Amino acid sequence: MTNDKYREFVEHPRFGWEPQYTGMNPQTDYGGDTFLHWHSPKSCRIPNTAIAANIKKQMRATVAVTHYYDAKRQCRDCRRMFIFFAAEQQHWYEVLQFGLESNCVRCVPCRKRQQGIAQLRDQYESLYHQPERDEQESLTMAECCLSLIEGQVFTIKQCQRVRSLINSVHHRDFTNRINAIRQRLAIIEADTQSAE
Repeated sequence: MTNDKYREFVEHPRFGWEPQYTGMNPQTDYGGDTFLHWHSPKSCRIPNTAIAANIKKQMRATVAVTHYYDAKRQCRDCRRMFIFFAAEQQHWYEVLQFGLESNCVRCVPCRKRQQGIAQLRDQYESLYHQPERDEQESLTMAECCLSLIEGQVFTIKQCQRVRSLINSVHHRDFTNRINAIRQRLAIIEADTQSAE
């Protein structure tokens, strides 16, 4: 069953962009034994995509979820639509052991970008708090800082720190890396001036 209305959704690297139809369509029956996830109200559930949950594998919760549905989402960062797939939810809650209160608010590319930024920031902070850095570490710190500026985590003012870090490196083996950093700095500064 192909549904072209989902073609504009962000493609998931494993599940694609099309809902995974199973033919299951349970409805919450208050007082019954079907419990659907709070983060997937009827308005965002894609009918006939439900899969049964294994409540014994979920983190302990006041009310366990008995079924997962493919659910439509809008990414918090890029604002594009994507599907939080039932199979992905099952992996989150039963394999990775995320709490049932966890919700997916970003598409996969934005999640990966966010994870990359978090790793860069951790690396930058670790190098920043080192009492002494060798030239290799100073260049790595400059590259992290530059990537965080490009990712709009740090402001343009941090370009001064990047310059200070590369100016502290004098070994000729690093000339190519320093030149690459200077080129990136020039692009950032040119973009900033044209935006003003």
